[in-house]
Amino acid sequence: MTIANVARLYVYPVKSMAGVPVEEAHVGVNGLLGDRRYAFVRADRAATSSFPWMTARQAKGMLLYRPRFEQAPTPEQAVPAVQVRTPEGTERAVNDPVLREELQSKFQEQLFLLNNENGIFDCQHMSVFSLATMRALGEELGSEIDPRQFRANVYVEPASGQAFEEEKWVGQVLRIGDHVMVAITMRDPRCMIINLNPDTLEQDARVLRTVAQNNAGQIGVYGNIVRGGVVRVGDRIVSCAL
Repeated sequence: MTIANVARLYVYPVKSMAGVPVEEAHVGVNGLLGDRRYAFVRADRAATSSFPWMTARQAKGMLLYRPRFEQAPTPEQAVPAVQVRTPEGTERAVNDPVLREELQSKFQEQLFLLNNENGIFDCQHMSVFSLATMRALGEELGSEIDPRQFRANVYVEPASGQAFEEEKWVGQVLRIGDHVMVAITMRDPRCMIINLNPDTLEQDARVLRTVAQNNAGQIGVYGNIVRGGVVRVGDRIVSCAL
């Protein structure tokens, strides 16, 4: 029985920069190919902190940098070359020292670029978020929320139409499309990034505050990959017996 359909897919080539919307994505054991492959690291925290990444938590302007793949990631070429368009419209390779120097100057941090073939995740390999949940949260706030604020990989429309339906999936294995299987492991603990409009950087602190007060600071779910394959916008999602 179908419990949801894939509504949108996003890959994030560079941690905390803008996501790339795609119609389909290859999925391996470490999530969507190319996802969070690169991160800029704060050099003074690299050896002492479990979270040394330069993110929009420290510098919300990171969200205005827009990476793109020169070609879609595939199993044969899991991470093709990545270009990054700056807020001023200049495009540079992600490993161009000039890009790093620009970020250092803007955000007043000494940085280096990390390239990790396993992905650089806060938690699990795939994040799933329901658009019904987003709409319910927006109604509660009395304002429209951009779904990109939640930085998920897989945005879904639940078959029930009910908000927070995805929380019931924790502990289940889901099949997305014909092949991909994902074990939903936990709800997604949130930070202030969900307050930020990804285009304007306008901040609405009510978003995180409402999630904290009404949902224990968690919204959306995380999963680990059980079996890889290809996911596509429009794919059916079904719950599988263990």
